[in-house]
Order: sequence, then structure tokens, then C-alpha cells
Amino acid sequence: MPKHEDYAIGSIDTSQNPASHVVEELRRSFKPPGAGAPTTPAEKIEESLSEVQNTIREQQMTIEQDLQNSLSKASTHVADSQTVDTLLAITQQIASIVSQGNETVRSNSQQLNDLLNHLGSQLSLQQAKIDRQVAQALQQAICSLADAQGAMFQSMAASEMGLYVKGASQIIKDIIAPGQIQ
Repeated sequence: MPKHEDYAIGSIDTSQNPASHVVEELRRSFKPPGAGAPTTPAEKIEESLSEVQNTIREQQMTIEQDLQNSLSKASTHVADSQTVDTLLAITQQIASIVSQGNETVRSNSQQLNDLLNHLGSQLSLQQAKIDRQVAQALQQAICSLADAQGAMFQSMAASEMGLYVKGASQIIKDIIAPGQIQ
């Protein structure tokens, strides 16, 4: 997600304020309730383009959210990999001591107990983390169903945008058609 920035609020003068084009576009695209249907071909084109832009903005926000989720998952996977590496290192230390025979085990019993206790506590932490991941995965499955529904709506919106574009194109053809009266 992009970081929110604080913009200085000043006069809304399109020649001086760098964010004024956003304000101007909002003014142009805003239609008060009950404003009625567009009457001129240009207004019809503006309305169609406004619908297309709004749908594209919604898709952009969805993509940004998906990207943020992917980055979050990647970060989790890196942490999981580090945890597994730690568990492997502990088990390798234990195996190294044990592989040297009973005498080495007896002489390093305190170190082995410490390593086993550390391994046990790390495994307990890992188990709790995995349990949380299971719960999150179940929640994500539910969210995925909602995402699938959202994708279906986006597909319908894309089809609708195509109709708006075709309609705007037809209006332009009607405007430039010789001898046609609107």
C-alpha cells in the first residue's frame, strides 16, 4: 500500500497547487444527487469515461492490496525459513554430540540437556505459530471465496467498461457523422 503523505492545504488555484488537478477532476466527475442524465454527447462521453476510470481505480486498489498481502506472506516465509534453520542447527549439534558415543554424551550431558530444552521450547513456539497459521489459512480461505466473488464482479465491470467505451465511440461517430443532427 502506498504511504499516505500530508499535503499542505492552501488555496485551490489550479496554476499553483500541485494537487489541484485531482481536485479539478473530482469536481468534474462529481454529479450531485438528482443531477439528471447527461444531455450532450460530450457529457455522455464524460460519464462513460468517469465510470471506466472509477472501475480502473477500484481494480488498482485491489491489485495494491493483493501485492501487500503477497509481501506480507513473503516476509512470513522468510521468518519461517529462519526458524527451521535454527531448529536444524540445534538438531545437528545434538546429533554431533550423540554420534561420538556414550562417553561424549555423559561428559556433555548438561550441554545436551540445554540443547534439548532449547529445541523443545523452539518446537513449542513453532507449534503455536503453525496453529495460528492454520487459523489464518482458514480465514484466508473464507476471504478467498469473497475475493473470487469480487473477481467475478470485476469481470462484469470490465465487460461493462467495454460497453461504455463502445458507447462513447459510437457517440463520437455520431458527432462526426456528416449531416447528422443531435
